[in-house]
Amino acid sequence: MAQYLNKYLASVFNKTKEDLRDNGSMTNGNEAMELDITIFEVEAKLKQLNGTKSGGPDNLHPRVLKELDQEIASPLARIFNESVNSGVVPYDWRIANIVPIFKKGEKSDPGNYRPVSLTSVVCKVLEKILKKVVVKDIEVNGKWDKIRHGFTKGRSCQTNLIFFFEKVTDFLDKGNAVDLIYLDFSKVFDTVPHGELLVKLDKMGINRKIERWIRNWLTGRLQRVLLKGELSGWREVTSGVPQGLVLGPILFNLFITDLGTKSGSMLIKFADDTKLGGITNLEKDRDTLQEDLDDTVNWSNSNRMKFNSEKCKVMHLGINNKNFSYKGHIN
Repeated sequence: MAQYLNKYLASVFNKTKEDLRDNGSMTNGNEAMELDITIFEVEAKLKQLNGTKSGGPDNLHPRVLKELDQEIASPLARIFNESVNSGVVPYDWRIANIVPIFKKGEKSDPGNYRPVSLTSVVCKVLEKILKKVVVKDIEVNGKWDKIRHGFTKGRSCQTNLIFFFEKVTDFLDKGNAVDLIYLDFSKVFDTVPHGELLVKLDKMGINRKIERWIRNWLTGRLQRVLLKGELSGWREVTSGVPQGLVLGPILFNLFITDLGTKSGSMLIKFADDTKLGGITNLEKDRDTLQEDLDDTVNWSNSNRMKFNSEKCKVMHLGINNKNFSYKGHIN
């Protein structure tokens, strides 16, 4: 069962088209300044570890790391600095045990399981430190996605609902017809192409040392499924930002930042769900919404992402709504 499930999970990956090894082509990031991760930073992150969580394939349990925080903070700081400044990620930090979490439907269908990656806790400590630097760089450069909710500080599921509710009710209170198009990407966290992601990171202006480290961190990743105490064989991970990684959510946010930048309609992004909508009193309003939908689909094609057609729906609101139809071109 573990082998079968891992075979399915690997089958949804996008194949790597580019050579992800550092070839010195990075041009837009901050200068490659040496990072200095302090013992204090490492010790603080170790103290925050949850000792009840599971460890990764390296068998270093978070409880052990937490209780030995003062003793191991210094050597870990040296290891972290060497890894980031050299751009070399140890093998143990690039492998994962996959725990399948059942969602709904038939339990015999492997597509009904969410793969959660258990990776090295030591690497997660470093990821937390690097995430803080990346977020600071993005904020300083003004590259943050202003219409995204989820995986973002101060922008949660609640803020998404409040913003959406206020916008739509304002339209309806003024007597307008409103059409909403709900879009959902298929296996989005598993299919983010690494090559396209790295190109976008290069344009974000983050520290070039971290960018190079992420490049190596994505290269040569392996996974195996852990099911009822049994392990499958290893399979190569050629795409995606696995669920369970600290850097995964922010990398996904950065990857999808340029989605809908040309949209003239209301666009709200929450994690992997996107809502596109606006006033549709007249046919020209419908045409504008259709153009924005076409741009969204074109983005998905150029970024090698697919929509889940079963979850992509249109909602018509308003007493005088003409129930326009839309061509989604959704695969």
